[in-house]
Amino acid sequence: MRKYDFAWMLPLTMAAIVVAIGFLLLGAAGLVSIVPADVSPLAHSDAAEAGGCGVTDFAVTDSAALQQALRVPTGGDSSQVAIIWAGQTLFNNNCAQCHALADVVVGPALLGITERRPVSWIIPWVKNSSKMVAAGDEYAVKIFNQYQKQQMPSFQLSDREIESIVAYIEATTDRASAVAYAPAAR
Repeated sequence: MRKYDFAWMLPLTMAAIVVAIGFLLLGAAGLVSIVPADVSPLAHSDAAEAGGCGVTDFAVTDSAALQQALRVPTGGDSSQVAIIWAGQTLFNNNCAQCHALADVVVGPALLGITERRPVSWIIPWVKNSSKMVAAGDEYAVKIFNQYQKQQMPSFQLSDREIESIVAYIEATTDRASAVAYAPAAR
C-alpha cells in the first residue's frame, strides 16, 4: 500500500484560514461584502410578499439604481461623509443584529426614522428604551407593545455616535426615496 505525505497541505490550509478570518473581520467592519453587486439589499423576501416581516414602506422600481443610491457617499463635504461612514460602521456593529434599513427584523425598519421621531427623542431611546417605556412615553410604549414587548438593549453610545448613526440612516433614506419613487425606465 502506498503512503501519501500531506504535510505540504498544512501551510496552504493555514493561509486559507487566515484569509477567511480576514474577510470575516473586514466584513464585520463593513469594509468588504461578498454579496453580488446585482443583489439589492432591499429585495423583497417571501415573508414580505406574504405580508409578514420584511415589508418595505415604498415601491422599489429599479433595484440596481436603488442599491447604487444606498451606497455611502464618497464625495461632497468630507466632514459629513466621515460622519456618515462612522454612522454606517456603528449601525453595522450595534444595530444591524435587530434592525434593517427597509425591513422589519426584530425591531422596526429604520429608513425615515427622523420623519417619525426627532433626534432628541431617538438619543434617549437608544441609550435606555426601558426607562422611556417605564416613564410612559406614548410612542415608546407603542413600539414596545408592537414588537411583542421585546426589550431593546441599552447602548453606551455617546450622543454624537447616535447622531452619526442617524446621519447614515437619513442619508440612506434620502437616496432610497429618490430612487424608489422614480418612474421605471422603459
